[in-house]
Amino acid sequence: MQEWVHGYQIKKMGELRDVEILQGCITKGLTPHHDNGRPVMPADVMVKYISDLEQELSRLDELAWDFSGAERERMIHDDIEPLQARLQGCRTYLGSIRAANWDEFELPAEQDMLGHFSSFLTNARFPAEEVDRFLRKPPTLGDPEEAPSSETKSARLRHAQSVNEKCREIAKRIWERQPDFTIAAMINHSEMVRHAVKPDGSSYSEITIRNWIKDLCPNPRPGRRSIVAASE
Repeated sequence: MQEWVHGYQIKKMGELRDVEILQGCITKGLTPHHDNGRPVMPADVMVKYISDLEQELSRLDELAWDFSGAERERMIHDDIEPLQARLQGCRTYLGSIRAANWDEFELPAEQDMLGHFSSFLTNARFPAEEVDRFLRKPPTLGDPEEAPSSETKSARLRHAQSVNEKCREIAKRIWERQPDFTIAAMINHSEMVRHAVKPDGSSYSEITIRNWIKDLCPNPRPGRRSIVAASE
């Protein structure tokens, strides 16, 4: 039976901020789910956000009819029209992320929108095995270890070579389908994170993965800005 951990429990266990749960979905393979067990996609969160704004607009529209003259005009100018413009921007943004998975999604620049994503995911639930990987601490630097034998070194090299080949295979396949995917996004793709693991269960560094796959990138430009920021 699937075990679940709620976002607020992850926050408490890892002493995290709300936005770190969101970043975990994007870069560390956390998959939020509804209470019915259905995965939550970025577009689902935006649909809920837009629905809340539409309800607020409806409330303001009804309230405006209780006023007249200059007071009603002020309410339309100061409250209703800005909310209408905001809703239009949100609908446009929703269209741009309609088919995006979390590992293809970038943090929105608009703070209220970002806050809604973080709050939504804090109340979502996540598979326990994903949470275990997310909260797993890397080994402490400086811990005394026995010098590895030549046989152990050879096994590690063979493992690294195997992971290198698998990571390149993943990167090649994804870049063939999505040539605009950045190197940074590829490094943090959930499939890449899942496979780029050392024999002890810790992850290979981003620098190592970058060196493995960077020559495969069809468009090695700097990372793009978020969609919202770019449209401003």
